[in-house]
Amino acid sequence: MIKTINHTLVGAALACAMTLAGQSATAEGYPDRTITIVVPYGAGGTTDVSARQIAQMAEAKLGTSIVVENRPGGSGTNAMRAVAEAAPDGYTLIASTSSPTFVTPALRPVGYDTLTDFIPLLNYSGPYHGVVVPGDSPLNSFDDLLATASGGKTLTYGTAGAMGGAHLAFAAMAGETGAALQHVPFEGSAAATAAVLGHHVDIALVPAYRDLVQDGQLKILAVLDGTRDPDFPDAPTLKDTGHDQEFPSIVGLFAPAGTDPAIVAKLSDTFTEVAASTEFKDFMTKLNQPVRLMSGEELAATIAENLETYRAVAAQMGLSK
Repeated sequence: MIKTINHTLVGAALACAMTLAGQSATAEGYPDRTITIVVPYGAGGTTDVSARQIAQMAEAKLGTSIVVENRPGGSGTNAMRAVAEAAPDGYTLIASTSSPTFVTPALRPVGYDTLTDFIPLLNYSGPYHGVVVPGDSPLNSFDDLLATASGGKTLTYGTAGAMGGAHLAFAAMAGETGAALQHVPFEGSAAATAAVLGHHVDIALVPAYRDLVQDGQLKILAVLDGTRDPDFPDAPTLKDTGHDQEFPSIVGLFAPAGTDPAIVAKLSDTFTEVAASTEFKDFMTKLNQPVRLMSGEELAATIAENLETYRAVAAQMGLSK
């Protein structure tokens, strides 16, 4: 779903973002107090855990403490809106994902414009999302899932939030096939994972599944991404199963628009150095999360392209508001 984008337009959007939102703080003496990274989901999910790790590793390089604050709700849009309105001084950042940056904004008004209200610093991950069921589930393949949901039984599936990318991709697939699949939103992937483990939902669409699948607590039936998870090469993508949906995944750091360019450069350079380190890559491997590095400009291009894509998908599904 990621195509070529007009980089002139992206550059204009970035320039606009860097001049909006009033006077910025200057870079002189920055940072001289605690930096907060907001995570738009509950504690314990992969976005939260990876944000805490990259924050901890960046503290020594920046010479200040960095705290992570969880603000779940609204599929991540509540936190995005709060950070968009925060002072552009480099002390409030957000670690955000696909849903609140380009999926939900393509569906409804969210109170911010990702490309003009934020400055992308970098992208550092983009987890695979597995279609998983309990280890003792009678469903053993994606074909089993569709056959059951098309044969008179409604199956419930949990995600990290309503109208997020995982929800939209699966809802599009359900609409295409006529399968009876009922969405159950949670405040973060950790809660959705706990729900499927506890048999409170039949299926979950979550990123942190490797260890649970390997020890038999969960089974993976498919992945929502455009490519297969190398840890589970036999698990098909939705496209492999004949359905033209996927959920491109990002995890990036953003500052409010208007932040001083020198502060932006310092933050981008510091966090990119951390994300490229062997220590961070090893941590992410243990978390079953890939490191996917993109510059701020590359991240802006990805978001711009996918905003267009999801607007088209939403219009086709009659979901736009």
